[in-house]
Amino acid sequence: MQKSVLAAIAASLLLTTAASAADLAARPYTKAPAPVAAVYDWTGFYVGLNAGYVSSDPRFDFETRGHYNLAAGDSFGFNANGFMGGVHGGYNWQTSNIVFGLEGSIDYTDLKASAISPFFPGTDTFHTKQEWIATITPRLGVTSGPMLFYVKGGAAFTELRTRIQDLADYNERSEKKVGWTAGGGIEWMASSNWIVGVEGNYYDFGNCCGGLTSNRSLATNGALNSASNHSTRFDDWSVLGRVSYKFGAPVVAKY
Repeated sequence: MQKSVLAAIAASLLLTTAASAADLAARPYTKAPAPVAAVYDWTGFYVGLNAGYVSSDPRFDFETRGHYNLAAGDSFGFNANGFMGGVHGGYNWQTSNIVFGLEGSIDYTDLKASAISPFFPGTDTFHTKQEWIATITPRLGVTSGPMLFYVKGGAAFTELRTRIQDLADYNERSEKKVGWTAGGGIEWMASSNWIVGVEGNYYDFGNCCGGLTSNRSLATNGALNSASNHSTRFDDWSVLGRVSYKFGAPVVAKY
């Protein structure tokens, strides 16, 4: 009797084990989770800081013979270099991998230079100065992962100052100007809402401060009988590093 009971128990265990093994073999294969891909959303408002190098090539063009030149058509140019830094802000719209944007900026510059006159080198000097540059520029770019490659162009604003001086008198002019700018750059969405990048820009402000004006005495600051009829051509370019904070949703993961 005991042998029969033991035999029945052993047979039951064998059947249970076989059924479990068959059940395990019949279970479907489950794949590992797909790799996580980050989705970079450029749409939204952003503000930031930028700083870098700026250069200019001012050129003085004389319409007639005057106190500071020798003949009509005389021209003299030189180079000015300096620091440029300020703030920017704007808004981007993204569709697929294309990004449209509108950006504004305002920057301080110490862009100034002086040069000895080629006409009267013993006594005369030329001076130019720009203290700020502002822009309003549409942007167009294409994304590749966390990178944005863009071009930009629009309106530029500045105040230009010029001065020609000898030992006794000077001719000083200033004018606020509207010009144009074009450039491009690369940005990287480094983490969450932070974006870093670098860009280059060209600015054309045309001719400044043209016409015939009287020279003034250094001793009395009064007008003299002598005068100068000239204008000054300004164009600048800059290379700027950028750091921006983008408001709104950060980078998200997509499975």
